[in-house]
Amino acid sequence: MIINTSKPKDVLKAEKYFNKLIDLDCRFELKKVIETRTSKQNRALHLFFTFISSELNNLGLEFIYNGLKINGMSSRYTDLIVKEFIWRPIQIAMFDIKSTTKINTQQINEIIDVIIKYFGDKGILLEFPRIEKLIE
Repeated sequence: MIINTSKPKDVLKAEKYFNKLIDLDCRFELKKVIETRTSKQNRALHLFFTFISSELNNLGLEFIYNGLKINGMSSRYTDLIVKEFIWRPIQIAMFDIKSTTKINTQQINEIIDVIIKYFGDKGILLEFPRIEKLIE
């Protein structure tokens, strides 16, 4: 049973259920579930990748494909390049998690801080997408 403690109705249902288990002298275990991102957060994250790639492209920077047999191959930045070659290596280094679907909101915030600081130190100002900013 998963209970969302931000919903009073769920809390009451859970309380009844746990009291019943206690009355029956049952053993049970409670676990705190750390939520991974919502679909809204996922869209914002991918929009952030697009913002980064656009900013780098606007500055005239190109992504250099290192490790290929053809030396010096480059291309414009894309959201996928940002995700795979900027975001994911930081995520793996910080949390040893390969899939972006497995990270939670707190981890996302920490990775965003690293990226924004890195680019900010280089004079490239980035900001994570917020609805208020998008409306402007």
